[in-house]
Amino acid sequence: MAFIKHRFGKTCYTKKGRQGKTPIVWLHGGPGGEHRPDSEVFRLADDRLVYCYTQIGSGRSSKTSARYWNIETFVEELHLLIKAWGLKEFHLMGGSWGTTLALEYYLRKDYTVKDKTKRKIKSLVFQSPLFSAKDWKADGVKLIKAMPKNTQKVINTCHEIGATDSAVYQKAMFEYYLKHVLRNKSKLKEMFSRSNPNGALIYQTMWGPSEFEPTGTLKRYSRLKALEKIDVPTMILCGEFDEARPETGMKYANQIPACHFAEIKGASHGIWIEKPAKMKKLISDFLSQIDGCG
Repeated sequence: MAFIKHRFGKTCYTKKGRQGKTPIVWLHGGPGGEHRPDSEVFRLADDRLVYCYTQIGSGRSSKTSARYWNIETFVEELHLLIKAWGLKEFHLMGGSWGTTLALEYYLRKDYTVKDKTKRKIKSLVFQSPLFSAKDWKADGVKLIKAMPKNTQKVINTCHEIGATDSAVYQKAMFEYYLKHVLRNKSKLKEMFSRSNPNGALIYQTMWGPSEFEPTGTLKRYSRLKALEKIDVPTMILCGEFDEARPETGMKYANQIPACHFAEIKGASHGIWIEKPAKMKKLISDFLSQIDGCG
């Protein structure tokens, strides 16, 4: 791992691969998440450079105050990193909240801080996209209704009385996550036990107490009307059991010109962990068409 210093602090990043085809910039989920240097995303680094980083405020990147916990900060940080990496063109990809950030950066494709260098986004890959908090919550409501009656009651009651920090809510949340976020109990337990206190504060402030209950600053977020403005090759990927339901992903794909949609069977939200070989093949095949290599 390495660091880039900028006006918000220091951003921790990992770069793997070699010079070759158009590089990839991958954006992790959250907000308040972090990248892993051993991420399966780096399977894409066989013939190109792949960049992953931990968004400012989380993990090993610098802590930040609450005034920086907004989309504008994360868009500017991404711009500063792309400039520091010297990237003139690249494929921009992300998962979950990372798709929100990728879309926001794309919509500011002539975005500048002080320099006037235009940087070309060659394609977009959105894994389990978050383009509308309303849609995300609606998907959650549908999935919760398929949970056992007692689990439904715990979740709904805790939302009503504001008891989302209770042990029973945490247990019910784990059951939901095991079905729709990461279908591997040991890895899910590891995810829950990972220490990232400042990132957790960012997540709660911007999103809420759990994946299916947006109460933070993003609770009214929607960019659905902007999807038709995307004019580069785009792919949307969702898992069969994804909390970002495939039906919703397909709806978004139909709003984006030249967008390909794929559903990964047997996967939930953590597709890279659950089906890494399938993810690599789908994305590599997509990129090979764009890069003119078959």
